[in-house]
Amino acid sequence: MKSFVSIFLVFVMLFSLAACSGGGTTADGDTTAADTTAPVADDKWPAVEGTALYVDASAAEGGDGSKDAPFRDIPAAQAKIREMKSGSGLPEGGITVLVASGEYSAKDGIKFTAEDSGTETAPIKYVSVERGGAILNGGISLKASDFEPLSDEEKAVLNDETAREKVVKVDLTKFGLTSADLGELHNYGFAASKPGDALGYSELFINDERMTLSRYPNTVDKDPNLRTGAGDKALSFEVLAVGEFEEKGLAIKERGLNWDLDDLWVSGYFFYGWADAAVKVAAFDLETLKVTLDRNISYGIGLVKSFYFYNIFAETDVPGEYYIDRENLILYVYPTENFDDSTIKLSVTDDSVISSSAASYITVDGFKVTGSRTNGIVLSGDHLTVDNCEITDVRYNAVEINGSDITLQNSVIAYIGDSGVIATGGNAETLTASNILIHNNYIHHWGQIGRTYESSVELYGCGVTVSHNKMHDAPHQAVTWSGPNHVMEYNEVYNVCLETDDCGAFYSGRRYDWYGGVLRYNYIHDVGSAGAVAQGIYLDDALSGQKVYGNVIANVSGFGIQVGGGRDNVIENNLIIDAHDATVSFDSRASDAAAEGAENWFYSCIDYMNNLFIPVQEWQAWLDAFPGYGDIIPYTPDLAADLDNPMMSVNPANNTVRLNMYYVLSEGSEGGDDISSRVSLMSTVENNYTIVDLERTDIPGYAEGDCTLADDAEAYRYGFEKLPFDEMGLIEK
Repeated sequence: MKSFVSIFLVFVMLFSLAACSGGGTTADGDTTAADTTAPVADDKWPAVEGTALYVDASAAEGGDGSKDAPFRDIPAAQAKIREMKSGSGLPEGGITVLVASGEYSAKDGIKFTAEDSGTETAPIKYVSVERGGAILNGGISLKASDFEPLSDEEKAVLNDETAREKVVKVDLTKFGLTSADLGELHNYGFAASKPGDALGYSELFINDERMTLSRYPNTVDKDPNLRTGAGDKALSFEVLAVGEFEEKGLAIKERGLNWDLDDLWVSGYFFYGWADAAVKVAAFDLETLKVTLDRNISYGIGLVKSFYFYNIFAETDVPGEYYIDRENLILYVYPTENFDDSTIKLSVTDDSVISSSAASYITVDGFKVTGSRTNGIVLSGDHLTVDNCEITDVRYNAVEINGSDITLQNSVIAYIGDSGVIATGGNAETLTASNILIHNNYIHHWGQIGRTYESSVELYGCGVTVSHNKMHDAPHQAVTWSGPNHVMEYNEVYNVCLETDDCGAFYSGRRYDWYGGVLRYNYIHDVGSAGAVAQGIYLDDALSGQKVYGNVIANVSGFGIQVGGGRDNVIENNLIIDAHDATVSFDSRASDAAAEGAENWFYSCIDYMNNLFIPVQEWQAWLDAFPGYGDIIPYTPDLAADLDNPMMSVNPANNTVRLNMYYVLSEGSEGGDDISSRVSLMSTVENNYTIVDLERTDIPGYAEGDCTLADDAEAYRYGFEKLPFDEMGLIEK
């Protein structure tokens, strides 16, 4: 794959003709009174094109934004730009705000509005002079020397003897924090809340990695034999009380004596392997080991996959665990290796670090954005760009985009509580594209708090392009989309869906009105795990109108590609290697449900999908873009006699599944396909081949991650088209 070494290097800014702050020519042609002579770049300040303002956290108070007297923070530069706009107007070529390396407090967030906008000919740019050097921190930075040993009384609460001498603490009041700054723990996942219901809570990060709230057990137990109890408003269950878990159950009875049961929480997969939940414990009877939750979990408690208790000071017993006493404002941590030399950060702000509302023609370039209890960057407006940034260590989403002509590129997103990027824009009714571009970003370790349905990239609206990104390491999916005409191409995705079932690296489903999606030339590999069956690409529950071609999918724990009964899909010229179930699965679940009636689990979904689909058939843009779309017949029970009509919405008709090559390179891989006879009857299914090549002569570089087919590979004999494997993934810069 393309090397990403340069993504971490300083980008040299090659600009010229810079002018002093406030000088230059306005967009209207007027010359301001300030000197317009271009300054010579020095070691600290590069030359820029157009007018420059300067910001330096280490500068003296009272600067005017000039090179010799910089502002101390970005809001001061914002105020200056607003003053210039209200006076002589923006100078020709726009304004570049150069920000020196250093840490800048963003506890109140940096907010752009229409007043801060540039124009097409006079854009506004905020540029860190060194990539990642200017740090916008919504939290506080700590040093190892800020911490002190525990008192004897505190040590006595810890259950682990070694931890009593290792755990240290810091008084957060010394940093001006209050309980309100720390937030409160809250339910999430399939137990309930999202950002609109509760703000996030402060978290600890060491060397930019998220630490773990003190918990028990440290290693999640599987299938702990939880049993549902009665109750309309709350569920109860008994834990670790029988069988092989009896010993651990007895241990909880003893350890729990030191637990604070008034603020105890539990997290886990309580029924389905794709539905996590975190919820407060309302009551815990240590004698009977009966736990009562303070609210229902969406699917109840039954086939439990795993769980753990957390927010337990007494269980701070391994490096990296921490606990916050929110009443007394004390942070406790079990130090990690090299703690004395580590960067230590506590997230604080309940604002996004950077946000925009109705803003235009603004670029943010080269910053490190970190330390929010909510989101990193939230952009609303048009002609906005985030370039060369690093967004890390936030509770919810790294970047949220809503608008048009917005670009996020060349950036690093890592250690995110929920999703990496959420993008919304365009108009689905008129098929007007958003022109949002998510390009050449390195995204990893998302979904660290919310474990399911949190993605590296989530697409909404119409016409978003996701290209050349590298994405890896998450419990659930990587890319999901809603709406028409999204393009996902040349991305590399791996080590995802690591702990969840019935999911896919690329996933969408259950709609007839999201036509036009394109998934092409993506390299998807190492998906799922022994305990998590997952697909490379998953078009779930009758999703229709998608084109999936030219992808390389390797080493997945489930199907290479799974299609759940949809219509008008193209699955063509994909290279699938070592899928551990059938390489392509295409069922007829929607038509099966129509034939079987209300007893079929999917039957209720038919009305849901029809109600959304029928109005779209009157949108002229759709009828023009997707020939035959207006002729599809929404299925209703009174049409049961006509169920064999290919134009019936529930039928898996007009699909194409052809020229997909299934390579078996390892013992135990399945090979072959699993395609419903109804799909074969109503669609084109042809020229798909399984090639057993245990010697790997056709893909000689597979062990090194190179899936390029040899020039004489058997696949080419069947008409398989060559794939641009060396173009998939990040682009070197």
